[in-house]
Formats: sequence, structure tokens, C-alpha cells
Amino acid sequence: MPHRNASRAAAALLLAAVLAAALLPAAPLARAQPPARDKGSPFGMVTAIGNRVRADEVDRYVALLREAGVQWVREEIFWDRVQRQPGGPFAWNGDGSGFYDYDRSIGAQAAAGIHILGLLDYNPAWFKGQAPPLDAWIKDWGDYVYQTVVRYGRSGQIKHWEIWNEPNLTGSGYSSGLYEIGDYARILGVAHDAAKAADPEATIVLGGLASVWSVPPSPTTYDYFDYLDALGKLGAWASFDVVAVHPYRPDSPEGQPLRRDHPETFPEEMRRLDELIGRYGAKPVWLTEIGWPTNRGWPGVPEDRQAQFLARLYVMAMAQPNIEKVFWYDFRNDTIPSAPYDQPVYNDAFHELHYGLLRRTFPLDPNDPSLRKPAFLAYRALTGALAGLVAAEVPADGRRGDMPNTYWYRFAGSRRVDVLWNTDAGNQVVQIPCGCREALVRHWNGRTRFLIFPENGVLNLRLDEQGAPVYVEYDPPAAPGGRVFAETGHALRGAFLAFWQANGGLARFGYPLTEELTEPEAGTGRPRTVQYFERARFEYFPEFAGSPYEVQLGLLGVALLSRFGVDWQAQPKVGGAAPGCRFFAESGHSLCPPFRARWEQLGGLPLLGLPITEPFAATRPDTGQQYTVQYFERARLSTTPRMPARPTRCCWACSAVS
Repeated sequence: MPHRNASRAAAALLLAAVLAAALLPAAPLARAQPPARDKGSPFGMVTAIGNRVRADEVDRYVALLREAGVQWVREEIFWDRVQRQPGGPFAWNGDGSGFYDYDRSIGAQAAAGIHILGLLDYNPAWFKGQAPPLDAWIKDWGDYVYQTVVRYGRSGQIKHWEIWNEPNLTGSGYSSGLYEIGDYARILGVAHDAAKAADPEATIVLGGLASVWSVPPSPTTYDYFDYLDALGKLGAWASFDVVAVHPYRPDSPEGQPLRRDHPETFPEEMRRLDELIGRYGAKPVWLTEIGWPTNRGWPGVPEDRQAQFLARLYVMAMAQPNIEKVFWYDFRNDTIPSAPYDQPVYNDAFHELHYGLLRRTFPLDPNDPSLRKPAFLAYRALTGALAGLVAAEVPADGRRGDMPNTYWYRFAGSRRVDVLWNTDAGNQVVQIPCGCREALVRHWNGRTRFLIFPENGVLNLRLDEQGAPVYVEYDPPAAPGGRVFAETGHALRGAFLAFWQANGGLARFGYPLTEELTEPEAGTGRPRTVQYFERARFEYFPEFAGSPYEVQLGLLGVALLSRFGVDWQAQPKVGGAAPGCRFFAESGHSLCPPFRARWEQLGGLPLLGLPITEPFAATRPDTGQQYTVQYFERARLSTTPRMPARPTRCCWACSAVS
């Protein structure tokens, strides 16, 4: 929609100023108003399924929302699509094109257990392209709000209603019939009364107000602080329950760009918003749009950076006491509006098409290896790590003298999870007094990094990738309903337990080192349930349930080499094997004593796979001890004595042969 382009452009006008400002001292966490009431379900997504997803793809789209862990969606219900004539009937089931079937889109999301924020907006169909006074349609507007809330509010499908979208911008304010801020105050008051009459339990959310970082480009464009202050002075504060803003930023989440005449970080922006709200009466804050695009050129960012920005912004927002919900804009990349739905057209340089977590394809195929962008994996990992938890402490906010540019947030609840990253250095060690037996460290995309153990009660965590958040979960609890191993405190159950018992158990695989985890499948990003053991990683394939391939061993050897930047297929091969050895033409490598006997003992080709290197000498950095190692598709064998019971860092694929 045209006004969206204006919104994103206004949010990014001062990108050149990003590098200008130095960091200020850390700000206190106190707020001018009480903290938010509902911090338990912050993960929102802009979807507008009824307007953007054809009916035949709705179920697959909703399944992907559930996979990502989305808790809230914003569903936009266009007035001009449900009522075509003044006083005419309302059409809730679309126009026969497969779109605007709000019964279908709302029903599918509600049935999936996803909370819905209904967005009611824009002037009526019969005044499009005209400039009538507000009085010409405000009564009909009230009827539209009432009828919509009756239909979806009384049924319990939608209890929260956002009134208009970005009324502070010319495209969606003045050009859509709201010529003054007072006009929005009037339609907001009418909507409040109509919605409450239809459903007394309705919660009214202010129309999301967009950031304007530059000098407003026209007299009818306002930064949201000015607009919100004007609404307070007009007496509109009683007409809504939740403040909604769209704080798009022209730089990273931690940056300090100029907002006209002063630099402003995200926490400073939110603190300033809290202070403004405090003048008129405490209300929680929802961020009903936020995001970064991945188009080529300005203002796009690389896909991995979009993913990291997403995780960092959500964590920072969840730590703000008054923010309840954060809605990412948006779930799927858009296509040029004039293009047929089944023939999406891309423009790599147009940023409006590239905010999504999914790439635009037709048909929508959840198994398409190109569908999920890195940001989708980041969102899924974020919700998996932090769902049900609340921010408890901020040990480092980027300004600590002993930890410059390091961000460290602690979350608590039924589990303890820390999130850390450094925006400047790629090799910082953070010492964490944890009071724990172990900590599971996971990458921003959900991939398991390693398991670390405390030394004298302190963990030494290396942040080795600049800007990349890691999740640190302390003492993950054993899952119920399985066999718990006291030696590691972890459980084994279901198909994994059956496979472990049937294929050698403790002697072959060792103890479980983790619980079942969801990781991104290599090459596709699809979710894959895995579990790590002392000498293996099990992977579950529900598509092969009931067959010998339901549980498979992960390609740990390939993965370990890849982490060292080694493509084993590009390395030199051998042409044969010495006496007493075995040659594998498929990989171009040989297998000799003592590894051959151990390989055969542990299951050989079906369980460990082909050798993918020759044996080579290596040195343990902590002891200087020399040893020999050889990599296989699913394992690494070495002549090193077994690792200590409580190593600082655990290697998933180690198997001693001496």
C-alpha cells in the first residue's frame, strides 16, 4: 500500500547520521509510569492474511506461524472491502477471488491458538478518491466498527482492536480523510464507544504511530511524540487502553541516530515515550510494527543481519518495563501489487517487498528449501528460548566499562536463560557466575553451539561472532515421561529411547547430554528435533515414522569440519589403502587401525558413515597433549583419553579409542 512506503522512508531518512553520535552513559531503568501488566506473550507478527494470502494457502501459512512460535497476529479488516455502499450489507467471506475472506483467515488463526489484534481502518469505499468532510462518514464508521466487533469480538476470536494505522503520516492520515489530529481523536472516540457497546470486554489499541526521524516532510506528517501529545491535550486519552507505536529505526537496534536535533537510542526513545504517557495517564505500550528490509541497497541489510537485528530488538524491547507486545513487520515478503498472485514479481531494489521472514514463492510450500530466511530461524529460536519467560535483569547494556559494547539480558521463570552479544568485538570472553552444573549455549538461529561447565562456579563464555546473539540456558530440566540419567541429569524418551536401546545403548552412544531440541535442518531451515549424546546426535524424521529411518544419526563429522571452515569434499583424497586397512571409493579415504576396529565396534557404515578425512595429528590447546584424529560423516574418532567428567567445553562427537 502506498502509505507504507512513506512510513518506512520516514523512519530511515537520517541513515547518514547513524555514525555521528558517541555513546552516552547508561540510563536508569526507572520509568515514569507503572510497568506493563501482560509481559507473558510478547511475540507478535503482522500477517493480514485475509488481504494478502489466498484462501487455498491459508492453512499452510498458519502452520508456518505456529512453527515460528508466533503468539499474536495483527489481522487488518479493510472497511472498503466488507462494505461497498453506505448502509449496505457487510460481506465477511470475500469477493470470490480467494481474498478478503475474514471469516476464513480469522477462524484459522484463532483455531491455531494464536491471539489476534484486529486492525480497523481507512475511509469507506464510496468516498475513495474524494475529500469529503469527516461528518459525511463518521456515523457509518461507527456502524462498521460495531458490526465487526459484534461478529468477531462476541465470539471470543478477537478481544483487542487497533483503531486505524499510522494516522500521523500523510498517506494514511490526511489522504485518508483525517485532515487534522482532532479528526483522528473523533473517530477514535466513536470506535471506542462502538466497540465497547458491541463487546464490553474489548480492549482498544491506539492506531500505531510511526517514527519520523527527520524534519517532517509536510504539515500533515507528525512524529509520533507530537501526535500523541496532541491527542492527550485534545482529551482523547480515555478513548484507548493501549499505546501503539511503530518505532522503525534507521540503524541497528543499539544505535544512536539523530532524531532531528538530538541522538536517541531505543531505550532512550522508550523512556521518553513513557514520560509522555505519564503526563496523561499510565498505559502499556505495544510495538505494532517494527522491522528491517533485506533489499539490495539502501535501506536494506544483509539477511543474516536482519535476523540478528530481529533477535536483539526483541530482547531489548522485552526488557523495557512498559512494552507488552512486539509485532514484526512482516511475515512474508511482498510482491508488486499488480502482479498475479500465482506469478509473484520481485524488485530486489525496492525495500517495501523485503521485510518478511519468508521469501515470496508460489505455491507456498513449507518444504521449499529456499522459503525460510535467516530471520525466520532467528524468530523461531527466539520464541523457543524465551517463551514464557520475563526479563529479570540487564547485567550489561553496552556501556559497562569492563564490557564495552556487550549486551547481556537475563530472563527468568520456569527456566533461566541469558542472551548475550557484542556489537564491536568478535572474541570477547564473559565470565558468568551461574550457580549451575552446566549451560547449553545456542546460536541465534537455534543451532546448538556447545555445552559448557563452570570452573569454581564461573562460566567462561566466548562471544566469538560480532553482533550474533547467543542463548545460554542454565541447567535445562529433564523432560517428563522418560528415562532420566542421574549421571548427566537428562532424559531419554520415545523414539530416541527406542533407537538408543536397540542400537547399542550406553556403550555405543554414551549418556544423553541434552534434552530434545529443535534445530534448523541444514540447507532448508526446517525444524528438526535432535538430541545430543556423548558420541552421537540423534535426529527425528516424522515423515519416516514407523520405518527404520525414523531416527537417524546426524552428520556430526561434516558439521564439525564445516564449523572450522573445512569442506571435506574439496580436500585431497587417496587412491587406495595400506594392508590391514579398508578403502572407501565413495569418499576417497581409507580406514586403518586403531580406528577401524573402533568404527566397526560402534556400528560401522550405518551409524558412523564414511571416513571423510585421513587420520591426522592434532594438539589439545588446554593441555598441549598430542593425539590423532579422523573424521567420519557422523562422528570423530580420536586417540585422546576420554574427556573429564566436567570439561569446560564439550565436543559432541568425541569417541576415545585408547
